[in-house]
Order: sequence, then structure tokens, then C-alpha cells
Amino acid sequence: MLCAGHDFAAPRRSDRKAWSVVAVVLRAGLRYEGFQGCGCGREPKFRPRTRAQVRARRIAAARTGVPFAEVLGRVEPMEAR
Repeated sequence: MLCAGHDFAAPRRSDRKAWSVVAVVLRAGLRYEGFQGCGCGREPKFRPRTRAQVRARRIAAARTGVPFAEVLGRVEPMEAR
């Protein structure tokens, strides 16, 4: 059992593809939280919802050398931070 975060919306039980994306996000160490580090913000952060989004971020991480967990949390995988 793992705490996925306050903003986690579970996919349907039978949706194996969506659950595989959730597993990738949680395995990367990310959570479905909207809180900022200081606790003042409440805007939900981006998390991929499809396998295609995960695949695009994995490719972007390999091309740029940025850690996968960092790219996984970006709306646009190739944007610079």
C-alpha cells in the first residue's frame, strides 16, 4: 500500500492501461499532490494520464539527460526549466 496523494483520482478498476501509468508515476517517486513545498499553494501539478504521455517523457529524459522523475512532472516534456 502506498499513499498516492490527496489529489489522486483512481482510474476504473478494469482500466489496466491507466493503472500502469499510475504505477510509473508512483515508482518515479512522484505523488498526486497540489501542495507547494511551503504549504501555501493548492494548484494540482501535472501528472501523465496516458501511456503515450509517459513514453514522450521517457524519450525527452533520454535525449536531454534530465532525470525521468523531473520530466514526468512537466506539462511539455521538452520545455527547459
